[in-house]
Amino acid sequence: MIKKALKLLLVIGGILYVVAITVRNTYASSSRVETVNYQTQYRGKDYRKSALVYLPPNYSSSHRYNVIYLVHGSTETPRDFFRDGNFQRSLDQLISSGKLKPSIVVFPTYYPNRSFVTSDYYRDNRLNRTFAQNELVQDLVPAVEGRYHTYANGTSTQALQASRNHRAFGGFSMGAITTWYAFQYQLPYFRTFIPVAGDSWTVQDDGGSTAPTRTARRLAQTVQDHSQLDFKILAGVGRNDGTSGSMEPQIQAMHCLPEFNNRNLQYYQVPGGTHSPQTTRRAFSHYASQIFN
Repeated sequence: MIKKALKLLLVIGGILYVVAITVRNTYASSSRVETVNYQTQYRGKDYRKSALVYLPPNYSSSHRYNVIYLVHGSTETPRDFFRDGNFQRSLDQLISSGKLKPSIVVFPTYYPNRSFVTSDYYRDNRLNRTFAQNELVQDLVPAVEGRYHTYANGTSTQALQASRNHRAFGGFSMGAITTWYAFQYQLPYFRTFIPVAGDSWTVQDDGGSTAPTRTARRLAQTVQDHSQLDFKILAGVGRNDGTSGSMEPQIQAMHCLPEFNNRNLQYYQVPGGTHSPQTTRRAFSHYASQIFN
């Protein structure tokens, strides 16, 4: 914490006074945003990719940090999502208020490059699944956590799995589809999942509404396969967002199974929320204090 002295000039009774006021700043330095580059493969071809990385105020290599990975929606870029959701200011405020533990927040993309962007978001599903199943843990997480100081003691499989309690994954819209895939495939590496405005398509497209029971059972199978691991799903959607029609049946079906309960599966409807990065930020803020608790 640092102090700044401000001098005010006051005139009282014709006499000039100089008054010094001390202002306390919460942080000695502000948060910053960097870029991490890494390489990955998709369908046998190499791609050079980058992710946006938010570093909290006073980031220092002498401390360990939790890591949150947040993925954008269809056609967006990480920078679009980060900017439109006003995430830097929101994260600064959440950390300053103590609602969120100081964390590194990573904004990646599931697109191999921008040539894969189309107006048909159903075509993204293959990319969402592949990103979560392969690229996420094989390429992105090692690139980030090999560079910054996290709770992982290295980037080996053992080190990353041992630090899962300090790692979360979330996303908006098709990023939420990606989040459900991350839960399905990468539970040993992540403890907390934050899908906003999107259901699981692991059984079929729009599976949350078209096949909620089968979808819930497939996700329950993941829990059974890793029965020794605890987890937390913090799902959200805007009350005015049509994707609630897909999320709610799935969440209800999941709550009918013994693998899920109100403690490990929560569902929050953002008042007045729409299908937007801004609503995603509000859902994230609602859950901030629970992500690493």
